[in-house]
Amino acid sequence: MPEYQPIRIERKPAVLSRTGMSHATLYRRINEGLFPPGVTLGNRSVGWLAHEVDTMLKAFAAGKTTEELQAIVKTLIEKRQTLAP
Repeated sequence: MPEYQPIRIERKPAVLSRTGMSHATLYRRINEGLFPPGVTLGNRSVGWLAHEVDTMLKAFAAGKTTEELQAIVKTLIEKRQTLAP
């Protein structure tokens, strides 16, 4: 049975603060597949799933390679489909 994990959304300022990235670096990494993209919250609103940010911070700290980071991002995005019934 999957473990319950509450969904928490973080807005861009919080993500930038937690990761230490600049706006440009965040979006460059997203475009390179090295960080998961945000989720649309409305017409002009985006946020990031906190557990995905946590996973990426752990991967950065562990020194994962570019290929490993891309695989992690791909898996995180695929898992989004299982969040809702």
